[in-house]
Parts: sequence; structure tokens; C-alpha cells
Amino acid sequence: MKKQLKKIDNKWVRLIAMTVVFINAAAIMFGYELLPFDNETIIAGISVGALAGTEIWNHWKNNNWTPEAERAQKYLDGEKEVNK
Repeated sequence: MKKQLKKIDNKWVRLIAMTVVFINAAAIMFGYELLPFDNETIIAGISVGALAGTEIWNHWKNNNWTPEAERAQKYLDGEKEVNK
């Protein structure tokens, strides 16, 4: 999984995001409304995004996904049994 993440070059994602924000900001400055969202829609979208992000993060952090993590968990469980 780490090898796949290293292959992803986020410079293009950052460039696209910055371009969209720049175009939207420039359009607002000139009186055009490109993204027709009101405050309530933006707040709802951010809340849903935060909810989805925290759920994914919580699920990822609290589970052993790799074989190395599973071996480490078995070792930790064994150590806990010995120390009882």
C-alpha cells in the first residue's frame, strides 16, 4: 500500500485545486458566480466531508490491514497474556 501511495504525485491535485480556487475567486471579484452554493450548502458539504473523513480515518487506524500489523498485534496480545 505504501508503494502505491508513493507513486501518487499530488502536485497535479494541488495544481488543479489551486486553479479552480483562483478562477472562482477571480470570477467573484468581477461579479460572476461560477459556483452557485449558498452558506448552508457549503456548511452541509463540509460537515459530510468531515464525517466521511473521520470515519475512514477511524476505521483505518483501528484495524490491522497489513500482514506486518497482524503479526505485531499477535505479538502484542502474547505479551499482554504473559504480563497478566
